[in-house]
Amino acid sequence: PYVVHALQVETKSNFVKPIFKLEVESDVEGPFINRRDALKSAKVSAASILASTLVWNSSTKSAEAQSSGLAEKLSKRDTSELKNSVFNIPPSAQKYPQFMRGTWDVSIKFNGYVFPSKTISKADITSNVSIPGFQKCSIAQIADVGRERTNYKMIIEAKTGLEDRSHNIRESVDAHLGGAYKAVENVSYDLSNPNRITIDFVRYQTRNAERIELFCNARESELITQQRSDASQREVFVCSEYIRQVTLGLSTEFGVARQAGGNYAHFWTWREPIPESDMKMTGNLLTAVYLDPQDALFFKEPAKPVAVYSHDIVASKTTG
Repeated sequence: PYVVHALQVETKSNFVKPIFKLEVESDVEGPFINRRDALKSAKVSAASILASTLVWNSSTKSAEAQSSGLAEKLSKRDTSELKNSVFNIPPSAQKYPQFMRGTWDVSIKFNGYVFPSKTISKADITSNVSIPGFQKCSIAQIADVGRERTNYKMIIEAKTGLEDRSHNIRESVDAHLGGAYKAVENVSYDLSNPNRITIDFVRYQTRNAERIELFCNARESELITQQRSDASQREVFVCSEYIRQVTLGLSTEFGVARQAGGNYAHFWTWREPIPESDMKMTGNLLTAVYLDPQDALFFKEPAKPVAVYSHDIVASKTTG
């Protein structure tokens, strides 16, 4: 079961403001339903969750208008800004800046969560097992949302600036599910259609999924230059991806697959390595979760997130 040990406050300077950190002890084989019970017993403010994102200041410059960029949206530290995207023109593949290219050893740590809805009670949210994040594999890239710390390798191709998505997703899913066994059989991804990914799981290795289909509805990105106190400059890259996930798994009815749909968005902040951080790249991930249109509560919260999960990231370059 998942037991809340402590709720700590850590204060950091510059980009990161006070963060509430939820420390949990987990039984890897235990069902996620126990984690939902644990979430009911702790409070984390929306401001504290969003404090780990980029904070805009007068010395920050962007290639885009400050009034409309993704960085400015995140800097408001307001979960209502993280609205679901309406599908429009299929987005192109995400390209990453020069400082992110290469192979990295990534460590991602669960940092907390918030249920920001003002129209749906916390009790109604935590009792809804269909909300992404409440069951393993319901958010593919962080397959066990509440896992305290997860380590995996990430590859950004040096020449193109494109992510090796097949490798990175396989690494992340396997690592989040414990890393002691191979969970992912295959990841199908074709750069000619960067908005669809299929994840096939080793049969019977996980109870919650046999196959996952990911559909990307929108992407945003922005590269920012920050003037630091010692007159040097540091680049910060922010990007987002809005996902529709369909999870297929075993069913209690013979010959009929269980199918579950979910909607969420990842908001990444990546900071250029600097000497003070031992040349490690730091960042954070916010995952905003939205209700499915078929959910009975959808019209109470059709666009704003009903849950936001936060993770801190530290990455060390190995090659590239």
